[in-house]
Amino acid sequence: MANVINYAEKYQTELDQVLTQSMLTNELETPNVNWLSAKTFHVPTVSVTGYQDHSRQGGWNRGDVTVTHEPYTLQFDRDVEFFVDQMDVDESNQAASAANITRVFLTEHAGPEIDAYRFGKMATHAISEGLATEETIDATNVFQRLKADILKVRKYGPSNLIAYLSSEAMDALERSEEFQRVIQVQNQGTAIETRVTSLDGVKLVEVWDVARFNTAHDFTQGFTPAGDNINWIIVYKGAVIAKAKLNSVYFFAPGQHTQGDGYLYQNRLYHDLFVMKNKADGIVVSHEPKPPVGA
Repeated sequence: MANVINYAEKYQTELDQVLTQSMLTNELETPNVNWLSAKTFHVPTVSVTGYQDHSRQGGWNRGDVTVTHEPYTLQFDRDVEFFVDQMDVDESNQAASAANITRVFLTEHAGPEIDAYRFGKMATHAISEGLATEETIDATNVFQRLKADILKVRKYGPSNLIAYLSSEAMDALERSEEFQRVIQVQNQGTAIETRVTSLDGVKLVEVWDVARFNTAHDFTQGFTPAGDNINWIIVYKGAVIAKAKLNSVYFFAPGQHTQGDGYLYQNRLYHDLFVMKNKADGIVVSHEPKPPVGA
């Protein structure tokens, strides 16, 4: 597909782009995964037997130690390439520069797609494990429903949990009938912040970019929602491994490649998210019911 460049005689260098939400799943990144020379990695699990009755006639009860290894295989391998003729850069007043292309791609596509893939994979897992609820959330039920879902994973410790909420669910929580509010503004210019950022020790993160907060996506080109809108995902951070094996970024100026008289940008990202099999109950999802056909 040919590039589309606006050849105005003179125009602003600032890009007219919609601000997108920054990447939200960074907190789920796993720092110590070693992918060296492997597409599949193995996570060991050690299990031991418990106490037995002690005999005062001497001797000890010998227990058993079992070590198993669960395999996890990378599957999500993505790339893109952009070519911009150097005259396009000059005649668009640097709007088509490599710096702008990189910034727009990372903020509008790379980060959001990583979130979309991870949210979708966690939601799919929770649905398959029977840990998902299809429901409509409003101010009358959001507080009790959210607390009930937190309770399902609370055994992992509130500080180890993170709850991602849609803006609609966050709005409903803010207006919940379970709360009694008194807002007093005494000083002129005082900022008012009514968002709930923690519930029972669990961190709440609002996802206002609805496109990435879906139970499934079509990744044919970029990503588009293909499932149900998510109300919230509550995840035990130790239940997932999220890490890139390869993130290659190459930039070639004119004369440094043989594909034309212009700038060449290449980006490849090879990553995945896995739910640990011995912590399969560490993710809970609430999602909206599908609208009626033709609605």
